[in-house]
Amino acid sequence: MKKIKIYMRACFILSVMAITFGSCSEDLPREETVYKPIDTSLQAYIEANKIDSSMLIDSSAQHVLLIGDSMADGLRFPLGDFSKKNGHKFTSFAKTSSSIIAWQGGRLKSLIKEVQPTYVMISLGSNELFTRRLDAYRKFVKNIVDQVGDINFIWIGPPNWREDNGLTEVLTEGVGEGRFFPSKDLTLKRAGDGIHPRWKEYETWAAAISNWIMTQSRKKIMMKVPPKEEKQAEAKAKKKAKHGSA
Repeated sequence: MKKIKIYMRACFILSVMAITFGSCSEDLPREETVYKPIDTSLQAYIEANKIDSSMLIDSSAQHVLLIGDSMADGLRFPLGDFSKKNGHKFTSFAKTSSSIIAWQGGRLKSLIKEVQPTYVMISLGSNELFTRRLDAYRKFVKNIVDQVGDINFIWIGPPNWREDNGLTEVLTEGVGEGRFFPSKDLTLKRAGDGIHPRWKEYETWAAAISNWIMTQSRKKIMMKVPPKEEKQAEAKAKKKAKHGSA
């Protein structure tokens, strides 16, 4: 008899609990999701956690295409090295005396169709750095951007050896936010012509570009600087800071 009473009491308690929890669930707003299965895909994670996707680094392998003038010709060695060490394929089409005007028409579009890159780096403007035809160059820059189309790209600005007449501003505005690397902000030792960086300076320049790609560019891809080059760049920056404060 005692066991039966205990059993009945337990049943009564369970019934009360069921009624209580049942009534609580009815108080929840109908639109509220009590449980949602976890979707492990990156896009779902971004949306679910309200993450700004522009802050994420794409670690997938890319096919990087670098085009440009003699400045690009110097950059192709360190940028090619960094690209390959980060798992990317790298192709370069750089020519001395090349210019923004030289890439008008459909030249870049045809090259992109042939090479099939997923990421384009443009290094043009040094040979036209002091132009005053700014309105014309706005159209020229737009033409190149239109040729790139929907492919992710950056424009590596000319490494000014003296102040330009507004071309850097035209380039910055023309390519859009997060796509223009301001090389004019760097201090680079120059070769004998006073224009081109010294050979080792291209590594410093490429390291700055690579770090910017991963931290500030619109489309961030994996471009980690190899430890040796990174340490050299850091040591150089510290040395400059020390001399600057002296």
